[in-house]
Amino acid sequence: MKRVMLKLFTSLIAVSMMICGFVSETYAASKDTLVVYFSATGNTRALASTAAAALGTDTFEIIPSKPYSADDLNYRDDNCRANAEQRDSALRPQIKDLNVDLKAYRTIVLAYPLWWAEEPRIIDTFIESFDFSGKTIVPVCTSGSSDIQKSVENIRKLIKGKPAVKDGKRFMPNSSKDEFKAWYDSI
Repeated sequence: MKRVMLKLFTSLIAVSMMICGFVSETYAASKDTLVVYFSATGNTRALASTAAAALGTDTFEIIPSKPYSADDLNYRDDNCRANAEQRDSALRPQIKDLNVDLKAYRTIVLAYPLWWAEEPRIIDTFIESFDFSGKTIVPVCTSGSSDIQKSVENIRKLIKGKPAVKDGKRFMPNSSKDEFKAWYDSI
């Protein structure tokens, strides 16, 4: 009886390990991909976390030298900081820390909110700060209504090194890992 129980227990452990191995393989870490994101309110941070978990990647947060306050993001005020920045396509807000080595990564998932249907100017600061030769850029964004196309066009015009820039997609902040992974695998 003990031998039967031991064989049953051993079989159960082996099956469990195979299942766990399958699950971890599904979300295997991708060391050649980095999720870079900017989030002023936390919505894009949630999407970036989901993307990183789905792809098994590291993340790098773009942090402005001068943080955005609630007043800076009051889009109903034409003179708020976010609106003023978006009106000036040449403006480049400073980034607190650009100490990220992109050489080890072939693919950069670039996550950002849309401000008036475009990427925030701080994204322009980031993409103009590096040479992306030989890389693939995968833009993803959060937005209540706008679609990603205009921001992708802007990124393609501004980015250095002529990388492959995918068409990208707008996601809700609460998108699931499976939803993100399915889309990512389809591009």
